[in-house]
Amino acid sequence: MNTLADNADIAMGIFSLLVLLVLGIVVGIPQIASFFGKKKRQAEIRRRVRSTLIEETTGFSVNERLRAKRKSISPSQDLDFCELHSAEGLELPERVDGWLDLSGLTTVEGLKLPRQVGGDLDLKGLTTAEGLEFPEYVGGWIDLRGLTTSRGLKLPEVVVGDIYFWSLPKSEYARLSHGPPELGGEVRFEPLVDEDRMTMIRLRGGRRTFR
Repeated sequence: MNTLADNADIAMGIFSLLVLLVLGIVVGIPQIASFFGKKKRQAEIRRRVRSTLIEETTGFSVNERLRAKRKSISPSQDLDFCELHSAEGLELPERVDGWLDLSGLTTVEGLKLPRQVGGDLDLKGLTTAEGLEFPEYVGGWIDLRGLTTSRGLKLPEVVVGDIYFWSLPKSEYARLSHGPPELGGEVRFEPLVDEDRMTMIRLRGGRRTFR
């Protein structure tokens, strides 16, 4: 009989503990939720105050600053299509942050250039640019050494580097073309060095010094 009584006491004790545990959970959950909810509200208030202070101090909202930061750290984008001989089916983005190499093209047919090229623009294979709309901005040089006519040529608004017209007479350029309004480099109508002579020097082992 003592064993049964002992077992009953143990069972009652376990039951009491379970009841207390359930009561603790029921009572504690709202308190825990209230605590974290209060913390979240406080963090939201601090975030709004910080955003307001930044906007009043700088004149820019936090979102605008974040967008500007993402834009400033965007990786350079170089596009090399030098092996293309036709622009048919080629879709270029509106903006290229790096250089754009289209030196293999011999015709402007189907070619739509980006509105902005951050680096150099290589179009040395073209003999005419008639019908081609250039980017508004080129952050490097433009290689148009193969151009033999300036008919229809309308250069970008801004070119940071040089423009190469090795096959185009100066008079042809002056008579038929215009621009760019902002040119950081120079318009060059001949190579800075004689490439054929340099090639011969290399073939001879570089014994002569080019002057």
